[in-house]
Amino acid sequence: MAPPNLAPSDQTEPLLPPKLVNNYKEEPLSPLTSGLIKSLSLLRAVLGAATVIAPQWICKLFLIPVPATLTILPRLFGIREVIIAELLISAEDKENPNRGRREIKRALWANIAADSLDICSVLFGLATGTFGPAPAAMLGCGAATAVALGIAAQKTL
Repeated sequence: MAPPNLAPSDQTEPLLPPKLVNNYKEEPLSPLTSGLIKSLSLLRAVLGAATVIAPQWICKLFLIPVPATLTILPRLFGIREVIIAELLISAEDKENPNRGRREIKRALWANIAADSLDICSVLFGLATGTFGPAPAAMLGCGAATAVALGIAAQKTL
């Protein structure tokens, strides 16, 4: 026999609200938020495009020697950067009263996750000796800066 607190009720509301219900602000993005999003997108897009176009030169800037036979690996990184930049810059919906804040947050989380994993990869490379301290510092600080920009943009939404 079921306990009395599990008896049928006259509840008409669902237990969970529908996904379309949101509590986002219905106002334009602040100049700070727009600036952070555009900066993060631009940095990603430029680095990604440069890595696709000139992988050996970009890797040399970060003190990472890449033979011509392995240039596909930095190019894959570059393509990822361009795609994530496009995802972020196109997330805003100017027609929507809340400006597409939910999609912007999702794109920012994708940026933060990718950069956090980059930091883990750099730390692993440093720990195993496959990265020297200088390249690890440059790549790690770059990824940490991108994480900080993403978090700052999240906080201002």
